[in-house]
Amino acid sequence: MKRLQIFLVTAVALYFAFVIVENLKTGEPFNWFNFAFDMLEVALLASAVILTTFASLHTNELKRERRDLIADLSEARREGNRWRSAARVHVDGLSRAIRAQFHDWQLTPTEEDVAELLLKGLSHKEIGVLRTCSEATIRQHATSVYRKSGLSSRAQLTAFFLEDLLAPSNSQVAKTNLAIVPSVDKN
Repeated sequence: MKRLQIFLVTAVALYFAFVIVENLKTGEPFNWFNFAFDMLEVALLASAVILTTFASLHTNELKRERRDLIADLSEARREGNRWRSAARVHVDGLSRAIRAQFHDWQLTPTEEDVAELLLKGLSHKEIGVLRTCSEATIRQHATSVYRKSGLSSRAQLTAFFLEDLLAPSNSQVAKTNLAIVPSVDKN
């Protein structure tokens, strides 16, 4: 902000100096009308220069922000790719384990597909659109999946696969361990 104030004060001082020099240079007798007209003319010119300068500074700032955002996005993409690469083996293993469980439940290929889409969080209506069938048909397939698996809902289906996948946090483990340790009587 201080730099902006210095810039404005300098611009105004140069403006007045320019107007005075222009009037002295013309050699005409002093006339307030001509002086005011010259002031207006120079003010317009100075305003154009100032606005152009601010526009240029703002454009440079936007370019710098854009460059920084692109660099941040590139880094986030690199980190995401590293994570996906590191997790790929685990994700592939989990995918095979889920399919093996579907096989153990003796799901049909259609039921497997519906179960997979349910696990991904799609609604019955969305699955129907993807599979080009009615929502009621998808609901019947989902009911068959729940019956064959011995589960009663989408939440239980999801929990079946995620419960052991998500390890408890350290604070949860500590609370669990405290609850398990018997109290010792010091008397």
